[in-house]
Amino acid sequence: MPRLTAVALALVSVLLVHERAFACATLRASARIDTFACSCAEGLDNPITVVTGTAFIGNGRATPTLASLIVELQAKKNGVGIYQPVARQVISADGTDFPPSRSVTTCKGPVAAGPIGGRIQFVDKDEKPLTFDDVKNIPDGITPLNFVATFAGLIPELKPGSRARLKVYTTAMNTDQPRTCSVDADGDGTIDSQVKTLFFSTVVRVPTTSFLITP
Repeated sequence: MPRLTAVALALVSVLLVHERAFACATLRASARIDTFACSCAEGLDNPITVVTGTAFIGNGRATPTLASLIVELQAKKNGVGIYQPVARQVISADGTDFPPSRSVTTCKGPVAAGPIGGRIQFVDKDEKPLTFDDVKNIPDGITPLNFVATFAGLIPELKPGSRARLKVYTTAMNTDQPRTCSVDADGDGTIDSQVKTLFFSTVVRVPTTSFLITP
């Protein structure tokens, strides 16, 4: 999986999930999904769906700590009706690779990764990998969280040329936002206060062609 992420980072152009998180406000979002075909000898699944983006987190007076970030892909059943989750990756201080089973706690309850294998990697502005510890302390002002979410496996609901919805959740502790909750956001067995979960969503088009990855 680390090699898969390195390949994706090398091949995917920077995409844009640009959001500013003040209270519950969602200002705007734009995004692109890229798909890859891989004939890798390591037995990686084919195809590979990659989402690259930036979540902008706004902070005024508090000293918030990021607890988790979730990237969720949604599609309409048989192309009609409401959008429903079809694949999800999560990242927290406990890690990101799925499998094994992995979940995080938000203000709306626990959210689990799956069913497609993959991971989320934080990166800097030059697309160099960062650890969760590198980004968890949110300073004053607007902080960009750059990420690459990889879904290694077939997602039949995401048909080429169809529309999908991308939803990104961020959960932080010790925020200065209104209407917070009290949950064990960091999974250490104790209840955290002033927890806030924000989400950003946008509708994107699934590409009709895939990039070929050659190891």
